[in-house]
Formats: sequence, C-alpha cells, structure tokens
Amino acid sequence: MTQEAFVLIGAGSTVFTPGLLNDLARSRTFDGIAVRLVDVVPEAAETMARLGRRIAEAAGSTMTVEAVADRREALRDARFVATTIAVGSAAGWRADLDIPEAYGIHQTVGDSVGPGGVLRALRHIPELLAIATDIADVAPTAQLINYSNPLTANVRAVTKHTPVNAVGLCHGTMHTKAALSADLGVDPESVSALFAGLNHLCWLLDIRSGSQDLYPRLRELVRERADGRDAQTSRSEGVHSGVSADLMRTFGLYPAPGDRHVSEFFPGYLARAGDGGLGWGLQGGQDMTREYIDEKGRLWDSLRAQAEGTEPLAPARNQEAERLVAIAEALQTGKEHVELAVNLPNAGVIRNLPPEAVVEVPAVVGAHGIHGVSVGRLPDAVAAVLTARAQQQELTVQAAVSGARELALQALALDPLVPDAQTARGILDDAVAADPSHYDRFAS
Repeated sequence: MTQEAFVLIGAGSTVFTPGLLNDLARSRTFDGIAVRLVDVVPEAAETMARLGRRIAEAAGSTMTVEAVADRREALRDARFVATTIAVGSAAGWRADLDIPEAYGIHQTVGDSVGPGGVLRALRHIPELLAIATDIADVAPTAQLINYSNPLTANVRAVTKHTPVNAVGLCHGTMHTKAALSADLGVDPESVSALFAGLNHLCWLLDIRSGSQDLYPRLRELVRERADGRDAQTSRSEGVHSGVSADLMRTFGLYPAPGDRHVSEFFPGYLARAGDGGLGWGLQGGQDMTREYIDEKGRLWDSLRAQAEGTEPLAPARNQEAERLVAIAEALQTGKEHVELAVNLPNAGVIRNLPPEAVVEVPAVVGAHGIHGVSVGRLPDAVAAVLTARAQQQELTVQAAVSGARELALQALALDPLVPDAQTARGILDDAVAADPSHYDRFAS
C-alpha cells in the first residue's frame, strides 16, 4: 500500500512548523505517515526536516520527515495539505505596514484587512491558486487546510476557482475564549462558546458554563474594567480591551479576537493619541506585530541549533497546530467532534450573509468531511458590517486573479481605513515600485 502523506507548504514558518511536527509526533493516529516539507527556500525545509526527525525520535513516533524540493512530487499520495506560505516573507509584511503608514494609515497587524491586507492578498492568492491547481491534479482527494493570511480572501479564492476541498484555520477565537474564561474565573474546559462572523472579526453569540449563562457577568466585567480611549495595552486580550468594549456597546455582542485585529475593520480607532502613539491601547498591538516580524532571524538561529542537536529541543506543549492535528485525526478515524471555528463557504450557515462568502463558524468534523454548523441570522447591524467586508474581499479576489489594476484600486478604496481614491492609487503605485516582482500586473 502506498504511504499516505501529510504535506506542509511554507515549511519555513518559524512558529507553526515546529508546532505541527510536535503535534503529529505525539499523535498515534499518524504513526508511520510521511511528512513532506516544501518551501521556496530549500535550506529552510531541510532544516525543519532535520528538526522533525529529532522530534519524532524523542516522541517515539514512526512518522518520517523529509524535505521535498518538487511540490508536485511532494503532493503525491497526500491525504492532508497545510499551507503557511508568506509570499514576500518578513520584508513583504513590513512593507504592508510601512507603505500605508506613509499616507497616515496606521495598522496594528496589516495581514488581513486594511490596505496591508489587500496588498497581502494580491501577493498570496496567485501562489495559493497555483498550489491548489497542483493539488487538484496530483492529489484530488486531499484536504487543504490554509493558515496563510488574509485567511478569508485566500480561502475564497481557492474555493471559488478550484475544486479542492479547502478550509481555513485560525486560533483567534480559541485565544479569546481562553482569555475571557480566565477573566470570568471559570475553567476554560468547562466553557462552551459560540462565535460566528468573518476571520478576525467574529462575534460571541453565546458563552456559558454548563447551564449558566456567562454573558451577563461578561458585560459587567467589561463595564468595570475597559477604559475606552485610555484602555490598557492591546498586547494582552480580555475584558480590559477598550475597542472590543466599545464595539460591544455599539453592536451588542463581544467581538473576537482582540483589539489589535478587530480595530482594523473600523475607521476611527487607529489614530494617533496625544503622546504620538496609537490611542485605545493599540500601540502595544502594533509594537507586537513589528517585534514579531523582526524576531524571525533569532528564531531561525535557535531552530538550526535544535535541528543539528547542538541545542536541546524546545519542550513539547500544545502548539498552534494542535487544532489542525485534531481535525486531521477526526477525518482519518471518522470519530466526529465539533471544532470551535473553521473558515469555509457560507452556503446559508449564516443566513443573512452572502452565500458565497467565506465565514468563520463552528464545524462538525468526521468521516464525511468538514461541515459548518448553522447559526441562523446575525443582528442586522453586525451582518451589514460583515457583508460590506465580504463584498470588498470578493473584489480583492477578483483583482488578484485577473491582475486588473482598476479592481485592485477599488478594493483598496473600499477599505474603511483608506480615506479616498487618491490615497488608494498612491498605495498601489508605491507597492508596485517597491516590489515589482509581485505587483507589476497592477502598474499604471
């Protein structure tokens, strides 16, 4: 029998790849599976493969780990494919922040929405479609799980333009649930939460511990601890978060996952305060993003040492890939479970959002695949915000696929953080000048 494979494309991810290797090595379901690592930088994949073999040996796993230079060859016999690509690498992400900032547009993350999210989608979608085309040709029954941002636009592009079974995963709502549980003084394992929306702007519809409704206490804590424009830093998430509190006062529901993400969906929050930093406690969130971008070199030094055995392996713990492995186990064994949040085509799961939109909702995972759980209708105001965003992301997908400059300009101009069409043109032209290899299709 041919050996099934678990393929990771974008294996140079300094956080995700070690996590996936640890979680697969600890899963008895995947003893013996072939793990194939693919990256545009061969040395990155080879380093991670050496690290993976050390992790497998330490965990007593019989999985095999190898770097494969040819993507189509790696995909042969693939059962699962995960994508964590970062087109343009750290420099591209930094430019997604810096180019709009030259026009007075401040972003806290810039990888999902805002002009940075649009630019990132224009880079990522063509490459993800090329990957999906290979999957459809070489491994048509494989399940694709995408982690690359902007998650919503990326998954929409793949599900619209290819026949591949594709979903997106993000851990934001899981982190929100854990933070709110801690603030409420409740064991997170006992808490059930229902989130629905779009990636990086999900809304908490219900939260309870057993039969106890925790929403009244949550509202009370938010009133007590959130300080509006003078809020505490967005480096940490919880009931102190000023933007999330303000959005709950406006829309009646608590948003996820944290101020540094949800603030980018709305105009007005990301403005300079009197001290020159961002108001609403958001400067800490922006600082976190830039620190994360800048620390990748240091992380690589440690990973290379671990791979060579000159440094001990990092302790195994629950990793960012934990949910991916749990989903893969359910698909492999047929033992059903409900996943907190999966990004997939709406198709009526949220009744008052466009049916073609990619939404983030709970999903049942098992032998019959991954299926979103119906959550009914969202409040009209919430649905209006999300529908406008989904329509803008549809334009972004069209721009990335077609290479049409006018569509790219429209996608930028429709973002709430972009004040006018002239600014949209300036941002796009600066992106073309800075990185013609990825944006030359959009030159004037």
